[in-house]
Formats: sequence, C-alpha cells, structure tokens
Amino acid sequence: MKIVRNLALPVLAFFVMGLASCSSDEDVVKYSANALKNTELMNILKQKGYQFDKDGKLELNDLANNTTSLDLSGTKLKDLSGLDILPNLKDVKLSNNEYGPTFDFANLPAQVTGVDLTGNGIYEFKGLTKEDAAGNITILRNLNKLYLPNSAKYNEDEIVSFYKTAKDADMQMSDENGKLQKYNTIRTIPNAGLRKSLKEMFSNLFVKDEAGNDVIDISKRLVSPEQKVQPLAFYPEVDDLDGVQYIIHNKGYEGTAIGIGPSKESGKYTSMPYLRIPKSVQMLVLDRIDTPNGIILDDAVNLRVLGIYENREIRNIDFSMSQAFGQRGIEKDMLGFEFSWLGIECCDKLEKITIPEKAKYAEEIGLLSLKNLQEINLGGIEGALNLKLIDLPKCKITYPNFKVFIKVEDVDMENGQTVFSTTKDVYDNTNGAAFVKKYRKNLSKGYDIRYNNEFNTEFVPIFDWTK
Repeated sequence: MKIVRNLALPVLAFFVMGLASCSSDEDVVKYSANALKNTELMNILKQKGYQFDKDGKLELNDLANNTTSLDLSGTKLKDLSGLDILPNLKDVKLSNNEYGPTFDFANLPAQVTGVDLTGNGIYEFKGLTKEDAAGNITILRNLNKLYLPNSAKYNEDEIVSFYKTAKDADMQMSDENGKLQKYNTIRTIPNAGLRKSLKEMFSNLFVKDEAGNDVIDISKRLVSPEQKVQPLAFYPEVDDLDGVQYIIHNKGYEGTAIGIGPSKESGKYTSMPYLRIPKSVQMLVLDRIDTPNGIILDDAVNLRVLGIYENREIRNIDFSMSQAFGQRGIEKDMLGFEFSWLGIECCDKLEKITIPEKAKYAEEIGLLSLKNLQEINLGGIEGALNLKLIDLPKCKITYPNFKVFIKVEDVDMENGQTVFSTTKDVYDNTNGAAFVKKYRKNLSKGYDIRYNNEFNTEFVPIFDWTK
C-alpha cells in the first residue's frame, strides 16, 4: 500500500501540472503574423473594437476570427492594403467612399469575394476582367457578389464582360434613386430626337423593352461595316446627348469623326460624366458639353483634330498619346485635307493642356478665353498657319520655335506667313514682344474674332502688335 501511495503522488502531481499547462496554453493571446502598416485602416478597425499590440499586430480574438464581412462605407478609406489581416474576411462594403472615376480590384486581397461599391462615382473597374483581340474574356477577380454604383451603367468594358462570364454572381446596380436592382445591359436614351437619330444610324444595337420602347443593349457590338464607321455628327434637334456614350464606348465602333453638341436653338449645355475616346477617332469636336471627370484620350493615338468649346467643368486636356497630331509632315499637317488642328475655347476651369511631345506642325493652334490655364508648352511646334493666343490671364506660354512658313499653299521660308492673333494682356505678360521680334517678317496680324459661343455676338479686339 505504501508503494502504491508513493507512485500515485508523482503521477497525480504530473497530471495536475499537465492540466495547468493546458489551461495556460488556452489563455495565451494570439496575434497576426504580420503587423498592419496601413495606419488609416488600423484606426478604423480600432474604432470597431479590434485590438492591436504595440507593434501593430492584430489580436486574433473571437471578433477578428469571426469577421467574414466588414463595413467600411463612409470611411473614405483610400488605401485598401492590409485587409487580409482579418483571416476569414470575405465580404467588404465600400459604399459612399468618394471612389472614382477608377477602381482597381487588384487593391483588394484575393480572399475577398464580395464587394459593395454603391454610392461611388466609379466608371472604370480595373483588375476585374480582360479581353483579348479575339474577344476571349478572362476573369481576373473571382467574385460571387458585386454591387455597383449607378455610374457603372456607362461601363461597356469590364462590367459587361464580367456580367457575360460570371453567370452565378450576385450582380446588382443602383438605379438613379440609389435602390439596388438586378444588373442588366439595357440602357435608355432620354431624348427622343437623339434616340431616333441613333437608331437610324446604329440599328443593330437597339432592342425593344417590355413596354415596346426602343432601348440600347450595351452587350451588343457593332458588326455592320457601315455602322461601325458611321461618324457622330451634330444633331440639330437634340439638346440632351445622354446616350451618345453608348455608341462611342462600344467596342465595335470604328468611326473617325465625332462632332457633337446640343442644338443651337436650345441654348442649353449637356453633361457627360464619363467619356473615353477610342483609338479610331481622328477628329473630336465637343461643343457645350461639360465633362466633370474629364475626357480620357489615352487610346486616341490617331487624333489630329481636337476642338473643345464651352466646357464648364474640364480641368485637364492631355492628348499627348496622339501619334498623329503634328507628326505626319508639312504636307499633311499644314496643307492637306487631313490637317492637324487644335482649338480650345471658353473653358473656365481648364488648368492644363498637354500636346504630343513630337508634334511639329499644325494648320491652326487656337487657345481662347481660358481664364485658369496655367501653362502651355508650344516649344516643339515648328510651323502653323494660324496661331491664336487670346485672353489667357494666368498662362505661362512657351512660344513655338518656327522653322516653316507657308505662302499660297507652298513652303516659302523667306516670304511665308503665320497669322498671329493675340490680346494685349497676353502679349505683355508672356513676352510676346520677343516672339514677334524673332519672326517679325514672317508674321501677320489677325483680325478681330468672336469666340465659338453661339450666344456671344461681340467681337474680341485683337492687339495690333505691328505698331
């Protein structure tokens, strides 16, 4: 009995120690392997009750481990890195965060399969899908839930591709009132005149809705040889151009000329919150069309004519990607039917214009009544028939370095002329005198002009720098 007692005591002690050890392991606080470097996200998570150690590692308690959905709406969180610190996170709500005009899904961790982007002004959705030249679609981000803002209705690229491919995804889009509706590719054109004109020119994009109305299906592509290259011209009976984007953004559109604006009779302006110009376009003229998110010209490599008139919202015009403007030689750019031409007028918020670095020649360069334009570099321009620099009160101008002058449609280095029109304030504030002195014998004064404003009948007096 004594032997049994002697053996039992050590065994009992060992058992008790083991229990103590197990209890101690369960009480150990566990942390994430990596620290969260995104301090903005950390502060938001702390406000929601998540705990971090002094090194920024997340305490993996029940709250952290059980989090499968995270509401970040209204936080305006710009940096989405570090969300994967929540090990079981699957769904993220990012509504009303002022995102746009672009959102990149590559910024989200791979574990996230549900995203709510409602209430944002997003028009392009990078990192969602890609499509090759043959039309084959690859999904880059596997999502089982995608809630979209109303602005997504203008997207005919990634969103339409995802819709056509991810058949099982819960895909919804906000309507004009902010209410989520099941996503579809049917779009209405509010203006009856525009709707009628577009249907006549691009009939294979139109279908009938349940009420029998003509609507556009943006999942369709232009395939008719005639319709693919149809230019978009001014519509004299139209004062609302909402819907033209569905043609311009169609992947089958190959037109070379776009010249649009509300009717002169209406006296109205129209707005296009999202406008991306395709590769095929050579001539773009927009009159009284506000573009609050700018005009995306990244793809417009063939652009040679650009006219923007009375755009009250645009702040930046960058067509530096063009491989055509001023780069095809004197005969084409200055003299030919396919000339290079730039005219920007009456855009009060415009601050910056960037022309192609290799541009040398143009039939005309006209910058008129741009109250906030800060700078324009024309130093690479070697020849222009007409140069108009008028009413640019804040603009620093790098003047052209002319080498080519034209006389009666012939290159004449001695007697050729460039018509130079300017106002006295521009002449005085930008050292116009030095420019005139350098090219005096090859410059001629222009005539008083009227802005390209249908409601302004007054002429602007041109400064007579010849006196």
